This record gives sequence, structure tokens and C-alpha cells, in this order.
Amino acid sequence: MASSLIDPAVLALASGYPYAFPACSYLFRDGAQHPLPAGLPALLADRVPVIACGSNRAPEQLARKFRDWPHPLAIPVLCGRLAGFDVVYSAHFTRYGALPATLHPAPGAAPDVVVEIAVQWLTAAELERMDATEGIGVNYDRRGLDGIRLEIDGLGVIDSAEAYLSRRGALAIDGRPVALAAIPCAGRTWPALDQPGVLEAVRTRLAPGSTLDGFIHAVVTDPDYRAEQTAALALEALRPA
Repeated sequence: MASSLIDPAVLALASGYPYAFPACSYLFRDGAQHPLPAGLPALLADRVPVIACGSNRAPEQLARKFRDWPHPLAIPVLCGRLAGFDVVYSAHFTRYGALPATLHPAPGAAPDVVVEIAVQWLTAAELERMDATEGIGVNYDRRGLDGIRLEIDGLGVIDSAEAYLSRRGALAIDGRPVALAAIPCAGRTWPALDQPGVLEAVRTRLAPGSTLDGFIHAVVTDPDYRAEQTAALALEALRPA
């Protein structure tokens, strides 16, 4: 594939996943990150807590997902730590060429494994929009996680939240899940790669005769090719016991 056909913006969107995440909790309003307002508990009332373990944490991804939102928008995004899980790559490609994230139970649901995630607090309408962007029924299911230990900055510990979990399973390399190097996790036992690294590992397996740029370009521009490569990954995917 001629390099002149490959859009650098497409490559940047794929390889940049899961995108920059602030070091502290924030309010997503008017397409951008803002400080949390006073009276946060009142803002959270009647909203649904949803774990954001991948790109949904990032202001730039929220800006894309809510670009044409016709209503006032003020989404609290709070930093948190979830015990007994890690954030790993899902065994599928997004339309923009990335391998996205999913939660996966740590071996034996080890409580000493604690991964840093975010929690969004969404209205019913915002949750409906988020569902529509997540490929519900195809790539993800939204499920309630109960009996968990989720410590949220400024709020303390809660024991339940919604989460988007991959229907495809966890990407497996050498029989093990692969964690997102961009997501800190205490007690992590699985190997971790950044997005360019995991894409290169998958390209080596699926398309050894292609360059990485050419492979990403084909995944983005050819839906049939993307589906074929996702199906190949899913054959070896790992699913919780």
C-alpha cells in the first residue's frame, strides 16, 4: 500500500488510544475539561455511575462522542481505584483502528490488584448516547458490577457501578491478557503494552507481510477486513471463568 494513501490523522487516532487523561477528577462541560464545581453530591444525584477504563476517561474522546449533543452537558468524571480487576485490551478493532480496553478479573480476583480507572456519572439520556457509541450487542455489553470495591476520590468506597465489558473477550498474546501500559495498576501480573506496541504485536501475527501503517489503514478503511481481523483475534480471546 502506497504511503501517500495513509492519512496521518487516522494513524494518530489509532495509535493515541486511550488518549490523555487528567491527573485529577474533572467536569466535562461544553466540550472541554473544567474543575469540579462545589456541591458535587447534588450534581451526582439521579445519575448512574459508569466505570470508564479506557478512552471514555479522556476529555478528547468525550468531545467526539458528544460532539452534536443538543442539551446542556455537565458530566462529572471522578478518579477511582478498582480492586480485583485490570484494564486489558479487548479482542477487537474499533472503526478508527485501535484495540480498545475492557475490564478483566485479576487471577483469582486478587484483591491486591488495584487498577486506576475513572467513573462517569451520567444522566439517563447521556447513558443512552454512551451506549450508542459502545457497540452494545456487538462489541460490548453494559453490565452492573456488584460486590466490588471501588474507591472514588472525594466520595469514598462504593460497591456497585455499571461497566462496558467486551463481548469479544480479552486479547490474548501467548495465552495471557495484555494490559494497557497507559493505565497504572498496583500488583499487575500480566504483561503490558502501549497501543503502538500491541498493534505491532497483532500485525505480526495477522498480517506479517504488511507495514504497521498499512495494516491500520486497511483496518480503518475496509470494514470487511476489520471484521475478518477481529474474528481472528476472537478465536484466541480469553473470557472470565
